[in-house]
Amino acid sequence: MLDSIASADLVPAEGSVWKHLLPRIHRVSQRFGFHRIETSPLESAGCYPRGLVNSETGIFLEAFSSKKFGLKSQNFLSILRAYAENRIFEREKVTKWYCIEPSFTVEKNVLSPLYEFGLVSFGDPSPISEAHLIISIKNLLEELGLHHPMFEINHKGCEACTPYYREVLARFLQDNQSALCDACQEITSSSCGGRETARTDMEEVFACPNRVCQEILNSAPQILDYLDSPCNKQLTSLLESLDELEVSYQLNPRLFGNSWLSCVVFRVNVSSSVSEGEGTTPLSIGGRYTKLASKMIGQDMPALAFFVPLHAVAQMVEAQGDLEKPEKTADVFLINLGELAAKKSLRLFTELWKNNISVTEHFGENGIKNQFKLAEKKGCALALLIGQKEALEGSVILRDIRSGIQEVFSYDRIIEEIRKRLQD
Repeated sequence: MLDSIASADLVPAEGSVWKHLLPRIHRVSQRFGFHRIETSPLESAGCYPRGLVNSETGIFLEAFSSKKFGLKSQNFLSILRAYAENRIFEREKVTKWYCIEPSFTVEKNVLSPLYEFGLVSFGDPSPISEAHLIISIKNLLEELGLHHPMFEINHKGCEACTPYYREVLARFLQDNQSALCDACQEITSSSCGGRETARTDMEEVFACPNRVCQEILNSAPQILDYLDSPCNKQLTSLLESLDELEVSYQLNPRLFGNSWLSCVVFRVNVSSSVSEGEGTTPLSIGGRYTKLASKMIGQDMPALAFFVPLHAVAQMVEAQGDLEKPEKTADVFLINLGELAAKKSLRLFTELWKNNISVTEHFGENGIKNQFKLAEKKGCALALLIGQKEALEGSVILRDIRSGIQEVFSYDRIIEEIRKRLQD
C-alpha cells in the first residue's frame, strides 16, 4: 500500500535549470549520432529474467485478467527489452539511442520517480565505440558548463581471465579477514570454496567506505595484472583513443561498478570548481553491459551504456554551470501590443515559419521591456514589434537585440530585410 508519491517534475520555466539543460542534452546527443527512444512506463511483470528486477522495490499492478504489470524500475532494462522485443539487431548492425525518462521505485511506502539521462549503444564491440561514448559524455558536460570532466577507467576482465583473479583476491581477503569491517568479512566468508562457490560480487569490497578496509585493500591484487591478451589489447586501444581525443583519465583498478557491468567500466567525475585540479565530484558509472544484453537477447550482443540522474546533473549545473549563456531557440522574436497587433503578429509568425525563418513569440501580456529581455534569453538576434499604430499602418519595428538599434519597415518588406540581416 502506497502512502504517498514523491514528485519529480521537469518544469521548463524561464530561468529554470531545465530550460538550460534539456535543449543541450537533445542537441549534443543527436550531434553524436544518438536517436531518442521513449519506452513504456508499464511493462509485463514477467518480461525480464528472474532476479533482474527487485521484487521488494518494484511496483507491480494487477489487471482484471489477473495478469501482473509493473512500472519500469530501470531505464536500461526497459531499453534493452525494447531492443530485444522489436528485434532491432536484425535490421541494424549498430544502434545508438539516448533517453530522458523516469524510472520508479518504492521506499518506505513512498513511490519515487527518478528522471534519468542515458546513452546506449548496441552492436559494436570495438574500443572505438567506448571512446565514442566517453567523448560524447565529455562534450555534453562541457556544453552544460561542467568543466574539466575526468574519467576513471578499469577493465573487469572476461570469463577467461576473471576466475583466476577472483581466486587470488579471495585468498587475499581470507588472509586479512579479521581486520576487515563486518560487511567485508561477510563478503570474504562467502568467497571461500574456489571457483565454483566463490561469489561473483566479491569485488564489492573495493567500494567499502571504511578507512581501515581501504588501507588493507591498497595491497590487494589488481585486476589489471591478471588480464589476458585480448582484454589487455582492448584496454590499451581504448586508452590510446582517449589520448588522441585529449580526454583526461586515470586508471583505477579498484573500480568495478555493479554486477551487470562487464569488461570496460568507467566513472565520470566533474570538477568541483571552474579551475582544473580543485577536486572532483563523482557523477555516475558506465561501461560494457554485453553479458546482460546477450542474456536478454539470446545471442552475443555488444552493449554500452551510461545513465545519470538528471537532478544530480541539475544540482551541479546550478552550483557551477554557465546558466547565463543564452540558449538560441530562434533567430527572431515576435512582440505584439494590443488585440489587432496580436492578429497581425500571428499572421507574420506563420509567414516567417513558411519562409524557413526560425521564430518564437510570447502571445500574451508581459510588458515590452520584459519581452525584449526574454528575446535576449532565447538567444534571438532580432525582435519584431507590432503595436496598434504599426498594425493600422501596415508596418513593423525591427530591433537588433545586440545593439538595441531599431528601424521601421513596411509589412511587405520585413521578411526580405530579416533575411538580409541574418546573412550579415
